[in-house]
Amino acid sequence: MSLAPKGVGAEPKKLAILVVLLVAAAGTYYWMSRPDTPAGANSAPASATSTVSTPVAPAPSTSSSAPRPTTSSYGPRTATRGGRTSSSGDDFRPTLKLPDGMDVSRIDPTLKLDLMAKVRAVSVEGGSRSLFEFYTPPPPPPPPVPKPQPIVPKPLTAAEQRAAELAKGPPPPPPPPPIPLKFYGYSGALRSNVRRAFFLSGEDIVQAGENETLLNRYKIIRIGVNSAVVEDTVAKNQQTLPLADEAQ
Repeated sequence: MSLAPKGVGAEPKKLAILVVLLVAAAGTYYWMSRPDTPAGANSAPASATSTVSTPVAPAPSTSSSAPRPTTSSYGPRTATRGGRTSSSGDDFRPTLKLPDGMDVSRIDPTLKLDLMAKVRAVSVEGGSRSLFEFYTPPPPPPPPVPKPQPIVPKPLTAAEQRAAELAKGPPPPPPPPPIPLKFYGYSGALRSNVRRAFFLSGEDIVQAGENETLLNRYKIIRIGVNSAVVEDTVAKNQQTLPLADEAQ
């Protein structure tokens, strides 16, 4: 008895090969797309898969059967395209969907204000933006610093001025007047210590030796090669008169 429809020119052998190929393709597709976990694992509570379970050592077996394959404790694997599996613990994808089997009536919707106050009180370093507000206004500008007023000294009274003058002491004496003489040179023997100096007083040339007085006021103290020491007997001071440039 032939199962091929009438009017079809295909041979029964070719139809059988085509059916076998279709069945093999369907089986391969089902095998590649099915999950890697056993069927009984889907009936377990969903809360059990959300927590990381600690591996339990298998009971010792006396049989010499092959060791059981170990599974990862980081959650079930999900099948991906191409037959590769990926662990659900690699990528954290939060969701608002409640797990299956959770009792909604046991959820406490009360806000923990004390815990929120503790978190708000924690100081955050590195910025001034609040985590509980969408926008934090900038801090107010500091108050302007008042300009310092200039300190005006008070005028001294007559008694204070007198006390200040007494504290300073007497004024220093005026400097002595310069001696109006120009030293032009001296004369004397080479082996003799007796020298006579020549001075210009205005347009007059005067001469004197050591310990002699000129113009009844200026005493010659010492005659040197390049200078002469003269004493003003009225002002009681001595001055050194250098040799004039014209005489050098």
